[in-house]
Amino acid sequence: MTKYETLINDLNTLESHITILKNQYSDTLERNRELEAALEKAKQDNTALYQRIAELESEVNELKSKAEGIGFGSMNLEERESLKTRLQELISRIDYHLSS
Repeated sequence: MTKYETLINDLNTLESHITILKNQYSDTLERNRELEAALEKAKQDNTALYQRIAELESEVNELKSKAEGIGFGSMNLEERESLKTRLQELISRIDYHLSS
């Protein structure tokens, strides 16, 4: 083989390596775009969950203040159980949102 043929072969090999690297770079860029979009969606979901948690905490505080205003002594057994159940549901929902 002549030096010219060797040089041509080396250039062809180099060209194929460059093509492979270019394709890998394009794939990586696309994957990064997908990950950035997923991250943005997760941030939006997180913000919505924090807002929902704030609403639930506000509702719990409102129920607590109503319960304090009413006083448990003046509530009958059914009202107490209903209030306890509602508070437990709200606490469970807050825990669920916090653990997500």
